[in-house]
Amino acid sequence: MISCQQLIEFCLDYVEGVLPDEEQVGFRRHLSQCPDCVTFFETYRITPELSREALATQIPASVRESVRSFLQSRRSE
Repeated sequence: MISCQQLIEFCLDYVEGVLPDEEQVGFRRHLSQCPDCVTFFETYRITPELSREALATQIPASVRESVRSFLQSRRSE
């Protein structure tokens, strides 16, 4: 079975489908027995999708100006 550290190192190859068969088996076996790695891997897997969604969201001009004003006021304190 692979270690937690190896699972982390294999994530990109696993997601891209280029992880060799033997390591894929170990990867899946490890996930079946390690809830912490399941949490890590699910977060790793969905982060690019969430990032794309966040970048596609437009911040209303009024909110952007409110944040800008707030940050500028904090600098002068």
